[in-house]
Amino acid sequence: MALLDIRNLNVAFTSYGQRTHVLRDVSLRIEEGQRVALIGETGSGKSVTSKAVLNTLPGNAAVESGAIHWRGQDVLRWPDSAREGLKGVEMSVVMQDPLSSFNPVFTIGRHLEDVLYWADRRNDTRRSRRDRRAHILDVLRKVQLGDGARVMEAYPAQLSGGMRQRVLIALALMNRPALLIADEPGTALDVTTQDEILKLINALVETEGLSLLMITHNLGVVRMMADDVYVMRKGVIMEHAPLAELFRAPRTDYARDLIAAIPPLYGPGVKDQPAAPVSEAPLVQLQGVHKTFAARRLFAPAQLTHAVRGVDLEIQRGEIFGLAGESGSGKTTVARMVMGIMQPSRGRVILDGTPLDQAFDGRADRRLAQIVYQNPGTSLNPKRTVGQTLEVPLRFAGLSRSEIQPRIDALLDRVGMPALFSSRYPHELSGGQKQRVAIARALAANPRLIVLDEPTSALDVSVQAQVIALLEELRSELGLTYLFISHDLSLMRNVCSRIAIMLRGELVEQGTPAEVFADPQHPYTRALIAAIPVITDAEDAAKPRVTDEEKARFLVSSAA
Repeated sequence: MALLDIRNLNVAFTSYGQRTHVLRDVSLRIEEGQRVALIGETGSGKSVTSKAVLNTLPGNAAVESGAIHWRGQDVLRWPDSAREGLKGVEMSVVMQDPLSSFNPVFTIGRHLEDVLYWADRRNDTRRSRRDRRAHILDVLRKVQLGDGARVMEAYPAQLSGGMRQRVLIALALMNRPALLIADEPGTALDVTTQDEILKLINALVETEGLSLLMITHNLGVVRMMADDVYVMRKGVIMEHAPLAELFRAPRTDYARDLIAAIPPLYGPGVKDQPAAPVSEAPLVQLQGVHKTFAARRLFAPAQLTHAVRGVDLEIQRGEIFGLAGESGSGKTTVARMVMGIMQPSRGRVILDGTPLDQAFDGRADRRLAQIVYQNPGTSLNPKRTVGQTLEVPLRFAGLSRSEIQPRIDALLDRVGMPALFSSRYPHELSGGQKQRVAIARALAANPRLIVLDEPTSALDVSVQAQVIALLEELRSELGLTYLFISHDLSLMRNVCSRIAIMLRGELVEQGTPAEVFADPQHPYTRALIAAIPVITDAEDAAKPRVTDEEKARFLVSSAA
């Protein structure tokens, strides 16, 4: 008897009177102690499957047919009150975004105590507050948060991303569940923090006797976390195979395409980009740049934070310059200074031969640099159509009303979208289409530099490949220069002509991808590369080996 056995599950959504089938005859089985991965693109039905199991489908969704057996019993035949008793007790979930999963006005201790309190009420048991606190501290130790008392008193905003994700795992483990559902638990984290979290989950599966359902689109994560893999597309299970078999000989074209879309870290498939010619007048120059922020405190001196420390770099015309590092390393601060949004505390930022503090007179010079943000779903105004979104920078550039619509059509054509999409709203577009609109908006002002701030981290690997191909085509046709900010070093290895690594506001290493990956000089660079999930044993063997001492010294520990 399996722990969880989903049989021929069909789920449909009703919206504006139209019925859409999102799951079609989905069957999935998890044994006691087994690790199962459910993979596929965004919109394939992965999260809907988990919500059907947890009984958290939205009100406009309905299970049309099928069965969900939990320990041999079809829970779809249970009353809602009985199914509610499973959540957080027999089965728990760890969600993707650790910040949005918390109530910001409650302490971490309040969140943890509430889980125990409501579980006690459902089970008609009583525990004293002292017993609940002792249990909470024990679970926090299990997720490697040693100073549990301090963590309990903190608010979510006071913890790092890795610490928040560990607390989410603690919440999921609070009532000793049999099944842990992890829905993209590392997507919102840096690669090193993600590596720590995934290793923690694996360790907990072993020590706590958990079964695991890992929902992800990252096949490198799948290789770390799964025994069996189900591949889903458009609500249908396309393929089911043991992990090794799927990677060795995928049976479907879709699975093969997913694997092929992953940029390799090492090996013959790596695309080394040619170096841009060095000129006497680089497009971007940072000379001894420092940036300090002062945090005001009541009845106390302001606390200084050194976000960027003495950065020197040059970006040649026409190149893709990669800037990598963990959150808080100073990447985005550098980008804002290059954009002219922020002035350095010391040093100079020179764009196209002119210091930015002298160049930016407002409208004209700000068009030199544009930006494409990480999440196209939040960077586009949901109340504006695509045409209205593109109209804003064109009006800013001084185009007349008669010139705007032809220019909008040309921009959409440039990014591979039909002109009829001009009347659509963001919610009517896929993730890749939204990012194409964001790229078109950046091109509207005819910039020379585009800052790409994690432009594909919110996209699936297949859509990521399409967006990267588009960006490379635009660079070649329009002579653009890119500042590419990311923590995905596999992608940067295959896209950038040079890479710089930032640690705590400083540049600790620069070079071509071939130089940086073949022989990383700084221990932090080695630690970043070592944490990248890969899909082959050969790539894993080629990664640098990092000692625990190096990790403790150079990585910003999420458990600190």
